[in-house]
Amino acid sequence: MAHSPEKKMELRAAYIGGLPLEQAAEKVGVPAGTARNWYREARDGSDDWDKFQRASLLVSGGGIEQALGRLIAAGLLRCESLLEKTQACEDPVEGVKSMAVLADTVAKLNAASKNMMPATDRLAVAMDLIKRLDTFVRDHAPQHAPAFAEILPPFGQEVAKAYG
Repeated sequence: MAHSPEKKMELRAAYIGGLPLEQAAEKVGVPAGTARNWYREARDGSDDWDKFQRASLLVSGGGIEQALGRLIAAGLLRCESLLEKTQACEDPVEGVKSMAVLADTVAKLNAASKNMMPATDRLAVAMDLIKRLDTFVRDHAPQHAPAFAEILPPFGQEVAKAYG
């Protein structure tokens, strides 16, 4: 079935506005396959919907932190939708496909957070390292735990300064 150019623009606007592609397709009343085709055609041309979506999130206000929050919220909604779809699948092949899309979405969310907020990503790695060191000291050198506990707060202040 042929769709009007306006329908394609509605899909593009819904996607750029933050909806996952499948939900945008549902919203404008086109099959998901058609939406994916239009998305691919646009990406392969000069109209990268993902770039416009990211820019839209930034321009809509609140700075990088709020934009990242909206991006993560949209990604989590997509993950939830994919999980529901996977659970409802009776066809194992469709279930595996849904799980693959879910894994891809999670990987993209992770990459987006690293790209948009590298300092936060570095801080998360640093915090994980400190927690692991704390566990190691308590498990393997408990006699040093009081000294570790004493130096940890000033060290935390130094780390906070570094990541501002």
